[in-house]
Amino acid sequence: MTGTEQILPEKYLGASDFKKMLLGASIFFNREKERINALNVFPVPDGDTGTNMSMTLQSALEGSLEYEGESIGELSEIVAHKALMGARGNSGVILSQILRGIARGLQKKEAITPGELSKAFQYGVVYAYKAVSKPVEGTILTVAREMARGIRAAARKGENFYSSMEAAIANGKETLAKTTEMLPALKEAGVVDAGGLGLLVFLEGCLFSLKKSLSELVSHKEVSSIAVEDNPQPLNQVGPELFDLDFPYCTEVIIRSARNDFFGLKEKLEPLGESLLVAIDHNLAKVHIHTATPGLILQTVLAFGSLHDIKIENMLDQHHQAFSARKPLEKTVLLPGALEHQAGEVGIISVSFGEGFREIFLSLGADEIVFGGQTMNPNVEDLLKAVEKLPQESVIILPNNKNIIMVAQQVQILSKKTVEVLETRSLPEGLAALVAYNPSSLLADNLEAMLAGINRVNTGLVTHANRNTVIGGKSIETGHFLGLAGDEIISAGDNLMQTALDLAEKLTGDQNDLFTIFYGQGVSRQDASKLAAIIGEKHSSIEIELQYGGQPLYYYIFSVE
Repeated sequence: MTGTEQILPEKYLGASDFKKMLLGASIFFNREKERINALNVFPVPDGDTGTNMSMTLQSALEGSLEYEGESIGELSEIVAHKALMGARGNSGVILSQILRGIARGLQKKEAITPGELSKAFQYGVVYAYKAVSKPVEGTILTVAREMARGIRAAARKGENFYSSMEAAIANGKETLAKTTEMLPALKEAGVVDAGGLGLLVFLEGCLFSLKKSLSELVSHKEVSSIAVEDNPQPLNQVGPELFDLDFPYCTEVIIRSARNDFFGLKEKLEPLGESLLVAIDHNLAKVHIHTATPGLILQTVLAFGSLHDIKIENMLDQHHQAFSARKPLEKTVLLPGALEHQAGEVGIISVSFGEGFREIFLSLGADEIVFGGQTMNPNVEDLLKAVEKLPQESVIILPNNKNIIMVAQQVQILSKKTVEVLETRSLPEGLAALVAYNPSSLLADNLEAMLAGINRVNTGLVTHANRNTVIGGKSIETGHFLGLAGDEIISAGDNLMQTALDLAEKLTGDQNDLFTIFYGQGVSRQDASKLAAIIGEKHSSIEIELQYGGQPLYYYIFSVE
């Protein structure tokens, strides 16, 4: 039985109902995305969680409209694939994985009951958690998990779709309010988790659409009714995942199977470590595990197929370097076959925004530029197309933004080429990686050199605040200029030059040799030259370079080596 506009889907949900749910969710998201964007912890104009989730959902909706069959299982598979290809940012990837899990739970079904929807949603939560290497409570993952518990409890009581989804939303609202207390950064900023709110908007749109005719849905003008309760009671706080000294090696590998058979893989790996994640997508499986014997892990998984993108990291070394301003040098371990790639066989893709930065990346040897950055994250399909466009069979992707790293990692799974993602979190880190690249060196040697180059760079950003808040004990007012280094606000004030100088002073030291200033849109070369001159006078032993970046949102981007 499938739903129609005349028959309300209280007991059964079919393909046409699922299409309506996605349409309703998309409409709600379009109206709510700016409210979600505004929940960025830092009060800077680059919040894009709402935009990323909305565009990811739009891709899923477009996929659903192409389907003309009657099977909700077939439709959900199409939706999941389209969502993954259109996924933008970390929040978009997580949403796509929720839809992937739902598709797993709905496969081979024509129509479903509330109980079957409950099981599918639980699959979605599992897939979402697996997509994140170190899940943290107080995020969209927590909200998703508690929503799944709500819908499961209602379904077990025999409730219909409406009551089951209402239970999920009620649980989600309560949990969302508690995220402020679960993460210190959210509490200090006085906001709830943006991704969690986005997931609630998604489900509320789905529920609303089920209760309305198509004409009522399209003409609906109200926004989401979701509100955060005052004075929420805190949940038990669970911090970032800690590692056990008995299992110090974080080991990751992608397995490609010609037989599409991973039966028993997880069971064989469970005795060999902890924090095991096994994500399977058709003929690919990605394994993540903390272990004392990474060699044994590789030997075990080799029985299931060919191995790709092997990474082994010593977490104890990372822990010892945790108090450093720079992240530790990562060690990438590749298969012998990958070590044999010769000069000219590796293509480099860089994500960049700003005409000046684009030209600089190309001049340093990037083969392809994918436009993107803050508020304009490229999706998985954008990066995949760029990879497939290159003639080389091995490709290095420089995301140059922490919110694009997870998107780039999906390309590793989707492409048949050898794809390496260097986790560059800023444009200066991407440039440093390119400077270290040697076309005549082997791939493995280049990766090591590029990682070392990234590790030598500190990045500073100068932007402005878009709301009042208190961060790190500093009172920030709307319109104030902000100087950022990593996840810390270093300077703030109503004078752009002074804010930039204060940030520069904090970033420089006796060990630095080069300070590069990239000035953006709205900054004249004359003002940028004045800033460079003042920094040069204070630090005569450091070489000062001035470059036009042309970037939006950020008046200046500093690179300090």
